[in-house]
Amino acid sequence: EGVDIRYIQRLLGHSSILTTQIYTHVAGKKQRDILLEKHPRNKIHFA
Repeated sequence: EGVDIRYIQRLLGHSSILTTQIYTHVAGKKQRDILLEKHPRNKIHFA
């Protein structure tokens, strides 16, 4: 969040920015899915 994608590209060693975009998109979606499934607040139920 807020990190320049070109920095991430260099960090991962990708020659194409498109490859970096694929990885960052998948990572973001995966993180969201994990939070929805595993976050402790999701187990709180109010009557």
